[in-house]
Amino acid sequence: MRSECPACASPKRLDDWQLDFLVPDGWPQPEHNTVCLCNYCGLIYYDNDKTAVDYDEYYRKYYGYDGNLDIHQNDVRLDGVADLVGRYFPNRFRIVDFGGGDGYLERRLRQDGYSDVHTVRVDDKLPEDVNLVIATQVIEHLYDLHGTLDRLLNCMIARGAFLIEVPDALEMMFLQGSALKDYQQKHVNHFAPFVLDRLFNSIGYNRLYSETGEMTGYFGKYYRAIYSRNVAIDVYATTKVHITRNVQEKVDKLEKVKGKVIVWGCGDLAMHLLTKVKLDVAYYVDNDPAFRGATIGGVPVLDGVTSGEPIVIMAQNQATALLKRIKELGLTNEVIVI
Repeated sequence: MRSECPACASPKRLDDWQLDFLVPDGWPQPEHNTVCLCNYCGLIYYDNDKTAVDYDEYYRKYYGYDGNLDIHQNDVRLDGVADLVGRYFPNRFRIVDFGGGDGYLERRLRQDGYSDVHTVRVDDKLPEDVNLVIATQVIEHLYDLHGTLDRLLNCMIARGAFLIEVPDALEMMFLQGSALKDYQQKHVNHFAPFVLDRLFNSIGYNRLYSETGEMTGYFGKYYRAIYSRNVAIDVYATTKVHITRNVQEKVDKLEKVKGKVIVWGCGDLAMHLLTKVKLDVAYYVDNDPAFRGATIGGVPVLDGVTSGEPIVIMAQNQATALLKRIKELGLTNEVIVI
């Protein structure tokens, strides 16, 4: 019996709906499932007369994959997971594909240069010091949800991360043409994105990334998310690295500019770069009325070009528009884009 929510342990729920199934003789599956909505966290889950031991026996002896492990659509879905891993995690990471079926994702990641990847069944012993746990289309099956999460946490490093994919219960609400939608016997938990986020928040993890996509060959859409214990630190450190590197690349270009120039555009990037490289600026040009009559370090800001010095453009978003404007005005000045 699941008298409490498997995600947050609240006993308060809405439970006025039941789904019944025929079960092959001797199989440890429930015939009657009460479909429950947790009034606290929003998880939809099954309550029945079975235990985690019963479900473990079912998955060990009887669970099949409905042919999905052999279809092209499933490989395409897992290719998307592999691409996401490549975008966020270095190939030195120890990675566990938890409940990873036939190991397709492990093979794909090894092709991509990840050498420390392990496909682990749900009841297998877990490696130690894991950097990333991947569980795609798995935790909706977990009867003992928190017990399994505790096992995973115990095998991970302190700054480990999760990449989770589940059927999107929120999108399932709008699915047409599928009678049972995602409510099959084996899916004992149904996660809307905010419910999955709350679950990982409850164990100290925050969402770093999320996306929703079509589950071609299945039903409905998936919700795919990365959770990290140190999202705020990650955002700070990663942003620092990216901005420092990108700014330095532009500084290197700007240091090659010699002689008197016109700086067109007084945006944040230009104003930042000019604190690092001192140019011989004849005057600035900016069409923003706020700059009318302004000076920067004693150098005036004009609303147009009045001389023939080279024009330097340092703009994040307006470079293309400025180049177009220079062409429309018929200016013949040399243009240097940083």
